Amino acid sequence: MLRRFVALLCALFLSGLAAAATVNVFHTSDTHGFYFPRKINGKNIGGFSALKAFLQQQKDPYLLLDGGDFTSGTYEAKQSNGNLSVQFMNKLGYAAATIGNHENDFGKANLLKNMDSANFDILAANMHDTVEKDLVKQVKPFKTYMVNGKKIAVIGLAKEFSTKADGIRISGERKALKKALYQARLQNPDAVILLTHSSLKDDKHTDEYSNLSLIKGLEGINVVLGGHAHKVFQNVYKDGVLFVESGTALTHVSRITLEFDDETGKFKSARSEFIELDADKYPQDPYIQEFAEANRAKYMDKPIGKASQTIYNYAPKNAGYVDSPMGNLFADLVKKHTGADIGLQNTGGVRETLNKGDITTRMIYQTFPFPNKLYVVKVKGDFLKKLVLRSLKENKSLFQYSGLEVKYRFKHKRPEIVSIKVNGEELDPQKTYVIGTNDHIAKGGSEGYMFKKITDKSLYSKKTITELFADWVKANPAGIKPAKNGRIVKVD
Repeated sequence: MLRRFVALLCALFLSGLAAAATVNVFHTSDTHGFYFPRKINGKNIGGFSALKAFLQQQKDPYLLLDGGDFTSGTYEAKQSNGNLSVQFMNKLGYAAATIGNHENDFGKANLLKNMDSANFDILAANMHDTVEKDLVKQVKPFKTYMVNGKKIAVIGLAKEFSTKADGIRISGERKALKKALYQARLQNPDAVILLTHSSLKDDKHTDEYSNLSLIKGLEGINVVLGGHAHKVFQNVYKDGVLFVESGTALTHVSRITLEFDDETGKFKSARSEFIELDADKYPQDPYIQEFAEANRAKYMDKPIGKASQTIYNYAPKNAGYVDSPMGNLFADLVKKHTGADIGLQNTGGVRETLNKGDITTRMIYQTFPFPNKLYVVKVKGDFLKKLVLRSLKENKSLFQYSGLEVKYRFKHKRPEIVSIKVNGEELDPQKTYVIGTNDHIAKGGSEGYMFKKITDKSLYSKKTITELFADWVKANPAGIKPAKNGRIVKVD
């Protein structure tokens, strides 16, 4: 009798522990094929082996999720058509990922192959096959996972592809989310996570496209894990929902801790932590490190030139201008190479800072990761003025220019142009100007959407912008240095 009583007490005690459980969720996004650690501020940071070593230190069960853009962005990723990323993620034990806009960079066949190779779930409620219904049968709108005694529902939302995939449609996020949320809640989950490749604040779009507007008025979502904009958001709460974003390039991982009420077992709160993947603090996992080194293209790490100064891909804070040294440098190269009136490069297309010292081919591929080619586009001055205006943010420009100088101010939270000069002369609204830029922008991709209406455009060079920049670095053995700043100036 006594034994039965003790057993009953133990059962009640253990059930109480389950009710009071916390659940850890780890989130990465926009890893873009950064498989290996890199020197950042004197430390070895990032990479899958460091992430694996960190995860091995966790004593409690966890859920590992990725927010998309995992297949494309580095040389090794490109050489494997993105499949090497999937292999790494399989080895780390990801539970699920959603689909980013760059997952189709290597074509539909490779997209389907990569999804089929994944040992983790592909969650994308808004991804549909319009030709053969079974091609994306492995894609689920949501899935529930049992973690530490709690049922966690994860809903995925994909992002529209940067390159077209015939027969695959990415539909509206809001409608798909409402349907998936209804279905997920029928399973009575203890918490609901939205895993999306959209951001809480994407500078390329207005707030109407943000994750906040996406879930407005929808009940039952506890955490939104975002991406795409390469921003970091931690412990941002809106109407009781936690919004988290984890940056890019696998330098960090976010830990989201879900807490449940001791008595009722119901969801109580969530908090997040942004953890640097210090490869010295979390020594590289030997198994993953061996796999990484076996797949590293070592010739990519040989110096081909040098930088005589550090060339930043962002404008220093409080500098008085918002153009970046690296963006200006490349825009100058585009202008000179094409002979155009203006060189234009999208700010988001320049991904890395080049530190003073040796420059390797890998560093160039990481700075310009996508195989864009040069185009020349003819536009009227009034179009150019509208393009510049719509690209201006309070302390940022979506484009970097050569041959163009802009002064602007912010009035009532809106940009207002003070002056635009083209090669030293005031912009003429009726004059035709030639712009040299990359094909992603010229064809109307992302922040270059205004170029969709322009028909007078043509391919200038079959070389990619990555190859163009590499050739230029090799041609300057004395070292490259930052270009002149102060081309986009915010005034009072």
